[in-house]
Amino acid sequence: MIPDEIYVQKTIEGDPEAFNELVQRHHARIYGLAYRMLGNPDDASDATQEAFLEAYKSIQSFQFQSKFLTWMYRVGINVCQQYKRRSESRQRALTSYTKDIQERDAQYTSEYPDRVLLKTERDQLIQQAIDQLPSKQRLVITLFYMQQMKYREIAELLDCSEGTVASRLNTAVRNLKSKLEGLNLH
Repeated sequence: MIPDEIYVQKTIEGDPEAFNELVQRHHARIYGLAYRMLGNPDDASDATQEAFLEAYKSIQSFQFQSKFLTWMYRVGINVCQQYKRRSESRQRALTSYTKDIQERDAQYTSEYPDRVLLKTERDQLIQQAIDQLPSKQRLVITLFYMQQMKYREIAELLDCSEGTVASRLNTAVRNLKSKLEGLNLH
């Protein structure tokens, strides 16, 4: 597999198809980040498009000191934070699943429709609780659990220490547990 940085260099040199390859490789991850940060599939789709547009316009600023995906996550986070500030509705409920969750759960629909309904309700309650967390906690929960990034990667992305990441994550998990206490999520 050709490294991302080759496509970045080709994009800088004026090859638009090279950037299309980067979009194809990383669209799902940036969409997943945006979806978890914004809590709405339409907003996430818009923010994802905006993030890639911003990345394309500023690709010249890529310094080749980190992975392209790390840089792209930074762009995505910045766009989502701007999007949230502009958005009129900050606390929209989770309205649909991402494609991979739908496919994974589709097998249970015909056999166990009550399980799908319970899982949908549980996911909505969890997303609502995540939406209520302060933005730094919500971001670290999203990056660690949903994007499955390591402490080191999150620290690099957020320009902080791994200890700060661990502390924010610990606080976020505690706050999330307290918000979800008493709810029957099984």
